[in-house]
Amino acid sequence: MDPIAKTIVITGASGFLGRHLCAFFSHLGYQVRAVYRRSQAPLELQLLAQQGVELMNLDLSIAGSTDLACKGMDIVLHSAALAYDWGPYELFKKANVDITDSLLDSAQRAGCGNFIYISTAAVHGFGIHENTTEDGPFYPLRYPYPITKLIAEKRVLACNRPGFRAVAVRPCNVYGPGDVTSTYTMYEAILEGTFGYIGSGAAYTCPIYIDDLCEGVRLMVENDHLGGQVVLLSDGCKVRWRDYVQTMYHAVGSSRHPVSLPIPLAFTAAGVMGFGAKVLHTVKAPPLTRYRVEQAAHHYHFSHDKAKKLLGFEPKTFYEEGLGLTAEAFLRDRKKTGGP
Repeated sequence: MDPIAKTIVITGASGFLGRHLCAFFSHLGYQVRAVYRRSQAPLELQLLAQQGVELMNLDLSIAGSTDLACKGMDIVLHSAALAYDWGPYELFKKANVDITDSLLDSAQRAGCGNFIYISTAAVHGFGIHENTTEDGPFYPLRYPYPITKLIAEKRVLACNRPGFRAVAVRPCNVYGPGDVTSTYTMYEAILEGTFGYIGSGAAYTCPIYIDDLCEGVRLMVENDHLGGQVVLLSDGCKVRWRDYVQTMYHAVGSSRHPVSLPIPLAFTAAGVMGFGAKVLHTVKAPPLTRYRVEQAAHHYHFSHDKAKKLLGFEPKTFYEEGLGLTAEAFLRDRKKTGGP
């Protein structure tokens, strides 16, 4: 696919992933329409608008909004989602399933030829994942986020047909500069001396640096032969949580040591906190959730062999360097906002 003069609408443009995707595809020469829901566009999007990116402020759950988003577009890159480990199922269904259904309908009626859906490796469920491929294994899903993402993914792939190429990307744990909801939160906890890992920390995690993910998505967008397929994207490294966390401590210059919470105690604490949050009807997730415990207590390593074989995907930034770059950005941003 020739990127020149190609138009692409990117949903979720005000989020961590969406902002990076908008900048990435704009720099490649695509005509980008950035769809965001916040009342005010983030500074990064405002700067991109000065470089020709079209900003469109839309709530995609409102009737007719997906038609506006897709009008005149060649490619739909759907990255908007409620990506959280806490909350009622209906909220996730509305954000992750209903909006995807609406976008699929609007994209096809608008004549868009390509629909790329950002799914998640979490649709495989939590169990023993070591070199897990797109074909599995899969474990029972118990949380609204992966349940609704898998439903939406299946609906996207079912729409694939001649003239409408539909594919899905399953990223692993994405991180990088600007990741305020995940990595920055962990860095802040480290500086406060309250962060570590579950059990012995021997379970594998599966990171992918934001720039590598954007490149993998580009390869998916520009490959015309993968219609109806799904591709996992990770950096391929087998890194244990204890090593990952220790690298994070070093990256922010902390001389403290990570704390370890025994798995049974972690599950119990998460259960008690979750029950309390439900009783109090709190919107914000408790400090520890069963979702987080499960992900950190099981091997969570996925293969990128399919991406490498079919797309030529080769990650360039691995966790030691990536966490360092992210820490540098975090400390700069923290200083700007008045942190120590």
